Amino acid sequence: MRTRTPSPQAMRKRYETAKSLGAAMLACNAVLVIDGYENLHILLQNFQRPITTMHDPAEVDYAGGLQGQSTSVVKTKFESQWTFIETESGAISRFAEDIVIKFGGELPLARVYDGYIGDGDTIKGNREYELIDLAITFADGGGEIDSASRSQILQVQASCSYNYFGQSGKLGSTGNNADVFANTLTSALDKFSNLLPQSNSDGVTIYG
Repeated sequence: MRTRTPSPQAMRKRYETAKSLGAAMLACNAVLVIDGYENLHILLQNFQRPITTMHDPAEVDYAGGLQGQSTSVVKTKFESQWTFIETESGAISRFAEDIVIKFGGELPLARVYDGYIGDGDTIKGNREYELIDLAITFADGGGEIDSASRSQILQVQASCSYNYFGQSGKLGSTGNNADVFANTLTSALDKFSNLLPQSNSDGVTIYG
């Protein structure tokens, strides 16, 4: 019995369609850059990239046993598991201490970049994802030491809860009115608040 397969012409059409959608992205072809600790992206081995999505839909029970669903709100709080590579100089240990001492357990901003622009010499990608108010916890005590290991690097696990509002969720990104709102809010915080500016993105100052 003959196996039915697509014709060469159909395969060519699918190939051209695949090319139009872009090359497949490598799992390693993204970086997470922490504001103020940009060089640590080299030591960040694993993390999860955010994506805009909704909460689980609400179930609705109608008369007569009919069931349906109602869409929920956009999800803005996410959790991610990170894996760092520790160095002999204790770079990750110092970073963990800075989170507690300097930032009170919550970093103001980090960014994820997809792909690279040019030859990848600069830390910049085709798309940018802003992670806001990152609560980072190192839960495993700084890495597991094995005195008999001769070929295993020391890895440190961390969990991170953060807010992500999507590509269209940036202040000032939806028009002139949003720019006015963002500038007014920034000015008010600058004049009347005891908070200190922590970082700046797209002309918007983040205080903490």
